[in-house]
Amino acid sequence: MGAHKGHDTARHRFDVADAAPLLLDAHGIVTGWTRDAERLLHYGASEAVGMTAAALLSAEDAGRVPELAQRCRADGGWAGLLTAVRKGGRPARLMVRVTSADTGGTARWLVLLSELAEAPGWDMSRPVLEQMVTRSPIGIAIVDTDLRCVWSNPALEQFGSAPAPERLGLRFGEIQPGLDAEAIEAQMRRVLETGEPVVEYEHVGRVRAAPHRETAHTMSFTRIDDDQGNPMGVYYTVVDITERHRARQRLALLDRAGEHIGRGLDIRQTAQELADVAVPALADYITVDLLEPVLRGAEPTMQAPLVRAGQQSVNEGVPEAVVAVGEVAAYLPGTPPLRCLAEGTSWREERLDPLAAEWATDIPGGRTATFLELGLHSVLVVPIRARGATLGVTTFFRRRRQEPFDEDDLNLAEDLVSRAAVCVDNARRYTRERQAALVLQRSLLPHRLPEQDAVEVTACYRPADELTGLGGDWYDLIPLSGARVALVVGEVPGHGIAAAAAMGRLRTAVRTLAALDLPPEEVLGHLDDLVARAAREEGAGPEGAGGSGGGEGCGAVGGAGLAGGLGAAEGSALPRSSGTVQGSGVVEVPKGSGTSSGSAASGGFGAAGNSRAPGDSKTPAGSGTRADAGTAADARALGDPETPGDTATPGDPETPGDTAAPGHSETPANTPAPGHSETPANTPAPGHSETPADTPAPGNSRALAAPVDPSDESDSAQAVGSGCVYVVYDPVDGQCAMAAAGHPAPAVILPDGTVAFVDLPQGPSLGVGGPPFESVELALAPGSTLALHTDGLLAHGEGRSLEAGRERLREALERSADTLDLRCRAVVDSLAPDQPHDDLALLLARTRLLGPEQVADWDVPVDPAQVAEARKAASRQLTEWGLEEFAFTTELVVSELVTNAIRHAVGPIRLRLIRARTLMCEVLDSGSTAPHLRHPRTTDEGGRGLLLVSQFAQRWGTRFVPEGKVIWAEQSLREPGA
Repeated sequence: MGAHKGHDTARHRFDVADAAPLLLDAHGIVTGWTRDAERLLHYGASEAVGMTAAALLSAEDAGRVPELAQRCRADGGWAGLLTAVRKGGRPARLMVRVTSADTGGTARWLVLLSELAEAPGWDMSRPVLEQMVTRSPIGIAIVDTDLRCVWSNPALEQFGSAPAPERLGLRFGEIQPGLDAEAIEAQMRRVLETGEPVVEYEHVGRVRAAPHRETAHTMSFTRIDDDQGNPMGVYYTVVDITERHRARQRLALLDRAGEHIGRGLDIRQTAQELADVAVPALADYITVDLLEPVLRGAEPTMQAPLVRAGQQSVNEGVPEAVVAVGEVAAYLPGTPPLRCLAEGTSWREERLDPLAAEWATDIPGGRTATFLELGLHSVLVVPIRARGATLGVTTFFRRRRQEPFDEDDLNLAEDLVSRAAVCVDNARRYTRERQAALVLQRSLLPHRLPEQDAVEVTACYRPADELTGLGGDWYDLIPLSGARVALVVGEVPGHGIAAAAAMGRLRTAVRTLAALDLPPEEVLGHLDDLVARAAREEGAGPEGAGGSGGGEGCGAVGGAGLAGGLGAAEGSALPRSSGTVQGSGVVEVPKGSGTSSGSAASGGFGAAGNSRAPGDSKTPAGSGTRADAGTAADARALGDPETPGDTATPGDPETPGDTAAPGHSETPANTPAPGHSETPANTPAPGHSETPADTPAPGNSRALAAPVDPSDESDSAQAVGSGCVYVVYDPVDGQCAMAAAGHPAPAVILPDGTVAFVDLPQGPSLGVGGPPFESVELALAPGSTLALHTDGLLAHGEGRSLEAGRERLREALERSADTLDLRCRAVVDSLAPDQPHDDLALLLARTRLLGPEQVADWDVPVDPAQVAEARKAASRQLTEWGLEEFAFTTELVVSELVTNAIRHAVGPIRLRLIRARTLMCEVLDSGSTAPHLRHPRTTDEGGRGLLLVSQFAQRWGTRFVPEGKVIWAEQSLREPGA
């Protein structure tokens, strides 16, 4: 007798009414047969009665009959699965139940047979069913069609429900008022109406047995029908999934923290994001306090105060807070926040002492309160630690939620804070690096533009990388002699620290070259040589680009160049502007703005561009090496025939003058200026050569070469390909000269508001090689505005042409504004995209003209007797200007400069005084030699003239103009004699 394996019979109970009964005697012989048995096994009563039970079974199960008979006698019965053989040999799988049917001492056995294919399942007696539902760990209940409880098992009590007798006749909302009874009963009605079960319906609430603890359950609902299929009620089960629900909540909170904390790199924002995420998911009130150095990006120190960086509450306005965000959060010594900060460990208190005072001290307004008054009853304190350092402390409070913090909450808070700590530390490190970058950028750009009378100026700079604030664009205003100014805008390729460092070196080099009073094209020529040489020396520049270190008949001394840091002319190579024709440029400026061909300014003091000295035409063939305006040693290295030592050569302008200032000993009239070589009259002026216009100077070949790899990290390589526009404006006559190296031409806003772009010849970018630079000159009407800009304002993105960018810039510049500063910002705001792809800089300079009452000049005959007349004329003019206190110093300066000019120069001499923010004295003569400052010995009879001028003047120098040279001295009007 073999049992059938693998059939699910536990799903149904054994129904006696459906079974086929038969009767066996004590020996297993069939003694009673029924119609149901005949229907099941196809044997008639006459055939079946007298057969043994084994004969009705399969061979396998027939062998088990003795064993089963013994179990029946021992246990009083048996139930199980057997295989019978129908008449004809067809097997039938049966559920069999054997029970004793003794009558009057005669042993009989009642056998109930039910075909497995038709029977509802295994034998399920009432005791078995009761055991199933009462011992089940799953809560089970039955409600009627009115949703009133009619039965429940004991397990339902563990879910916070009342005992079974108390639940009878009650609706769900009456049994569990803390749960969403309306939603649950809606599920029951749905099952009653449709007959479709609802499986694992989740709900969260507070059960009656634990009103302060949130619990989660899943419920499954099934309809119960009677024999006619009419609904009798709903059978439902309840499973507690609180731990699983809380685990899901913790994971969801951590996921939300990863999404919302650290979205930016602002420290306070990151701290506030931590507070926002934790409320109300974990706490009702949270404070985030960071050490003060952390907020500055510095390393944290335990001695520093805590500052409230973020806080949040379930109550609007955070009424629990005693310290506002940004204020110092002071705690009483020994309180948990300070203890956790010092020890780096967390602390949990399930129930705070309601009468204990809050931990904060030095509260604004002197407010004091207990935890009971604040409504706070449970707390977690977690230090903010990242990379082995403690950055601050976070405090979690519960107020509305009556459930205290448990160990799982502490673990969750620590995980949450540790994730936020990494974001805070990243923001701290970024803040430190950005502040360092901003300090670098601010140190490289002018803090404020110098005050002067030539132009009203404003500038705006916006880097493409706003996170670091570093870029390669720059602007500058450089005061020059004669009240002139140089306006500079340039850009270095790339962004970041490398571009900013290269920009700083270029800006310093430009300022150094501007101090030599060179024309714009020569400044760019020297700058180009410096960039090319520095890149070549570092192995980053193209071969053959820039001036060489030593060529036939020329060469540069020193070699410091741009790589040396300042880029002074001392180590510069030869400029490539030697072939520039003065005044050859043309400017596209309408309405009578006009152009200038290098005419002398204000009666012969030279155009604003400071073009080449006439030494170009005097230099004999073969002697036209370009003299670098450097030290005397540099001049000698370039072939200057100056005699070594301090002794002047014959004809040197250092010869003592024969006219001295009143009350002074006779002083040599023309001591060379500092930083200038003492060059004979027939030697070209510094920075000039006799090279033809279309031929580069010797050793100054400009073969075009491949661009430098931009990935090179050296500053010199970064500078290759830079652009620059250099403009010189003279407020005495309104003349303006400019040159560009791979840079957009400036725009001019005329006094009537129209905008024109200067037709400026474009030279190659710095350091890449190419033809010589050219300059243009133009006359600007008073009130005109020069707009120098980088190409970041012109084109943005693909498909934008240069002309379209110019048109957009023209439209922006034509819009008026109340002030020049507002106009500058408006232009940048209208043209710069939200996320600029390139750095941009804009410099606006509104021109001014010095009035006739500010400038006075006189022609001085070449006669030593006229020195006294020149002093008198200067003294009378100072009296008219109300500057009598400067008369003595000015007469001394005039005497020395005019005496030098009369003694050593050839041709007309002109004296000019300019009163602006300083008092400037200029003497123009036709000579091409630069004076040289000497420190005479005590036994020398002369050589002290320029030494005295240098002592009394704030600054002095020499510049070359087409008519010769101008020696100038400048005095401060703030302190007489300064």
